[in-house]
Amino acid sequence: MALVCEFLDRCGGCVDITLESKINLASNLLDIRDFQVFKSMESNFRARAELGIYHNGDKISYTMHGVKERFVKIKNCQNLLPNIQKTLPVLLNILNSLEFNTFKMRLFSLEILANQNNALLLTLIYHRKLEESWLLDARKLQTSLKEILGFHFEIIGRSRGVKLVVEDDYLVESLEVSGKKFYYRYDEGAFTQPNVAINQKMITWVLEHLKHGGDLLEMYCGCGNFTIPLSFNFDKILATEISKISINALRFACEKNQIKNIHFARLSGAECIEALNKTRKFNRLKGIDLNTFNFGSVFVDPPRSGLGVEACEFLKHFKQIIYISCNPQTLAQDLEILKQTHCIKHIAFFDQFPHTKHLESGVILEKI
Repeated sequence: MALVCEFLDRCGGCVDITLESKINLASNLLDIRDFQVFKSMESNFRARAELGIYHNGDKISYTMHGVKERFVKIKNCQNLLPNIQKTLPVLLNILNSLEFNTFKMRLFSLEILANQNNALLLTLIYHRKLEESWLLDARKLQTSLKEILGFHFEIIGRSRGVKLVVEDDYLVESLEVSGKKFYYRYDEGAFTQPNVAINQKMITWVLEHLKHGGDLLEMYCGCGNFTIPLSFNFDKILATEISKISINALRFACEKNQIKNIHFARLSGAECIEALNKTRKFNRLKGIDLNTFNFGSVFVDPPRSGLGVEACEFLKHFKQIIYISCNPQTLAQDLEILKQTHCIKHIAFFDQFPHTKHLESGVILEKI
């Protein structure tokens, strides 16, 4: 196991590791042999990108982190969704025109988020403090991009302590899951699943394999990626998340999808445990009576650091545990604790990040 962990740590994000190799490493690490695998497309799969900007005189180029060189100039990236790939060269040509010379000065980096409906959110990040006058050129850029590409663009400018927004600072995304369409709000700077097709497969897999009924506790709910579809399978859901932006996005999704059985609170994982164990009271839970919930299931999608001992001990009280993990190493550590009281009923690997070491896992456990 130590050799597997060491190899995973040494493999950088730019190393093109095959899916078969990742699956072998993860299955050995987790000591499992019976699992499902969901492959991603080899290209045109990623819905967001972060690009550096290289200045050469009055011209700019896109850059990305290289393996040997610190930065590598690029023209495009085949991993990105087609609407982002179409946008990048057009955007660069416009910015390199004389009309936008001042606009691009001190431009440091570019972040792009796209949805499946050809709407894109561009965040331009500057070294120099932005003034309100920046918005005039940003609106011109928005108009030019739409005229050439026919896409809808939201444009944001950022510098230290300043955020300027042309219209909105979010996109509305729709996902098709099990014959139903769900709507989400994806905010600038907030976490969203980058591989849309695999994300839909993950949600579908969870819905097909979990046991329905009763109430659900969801920790680390984000913008409601899983919460919204899961609401049709449980009587009530208590969803918790530390990010205020994500909680606001979940509120938007509940209203947009007309869902009324989700109760949400801005709590960290540790705070959620304190609240449910009644060791601490939170004003953020005002209006939510925890005594009315009859939790039989818990859903967790923690960060790469995993759950840890305290959270795993807390999860042991639930009949059903649904665990989505982005790190096989910390998942293996958590499962060593959870398997003391629960058995693995279903497990799957999802290739969210082709050509990298990263692998998403889904595990459903039931109490022994």
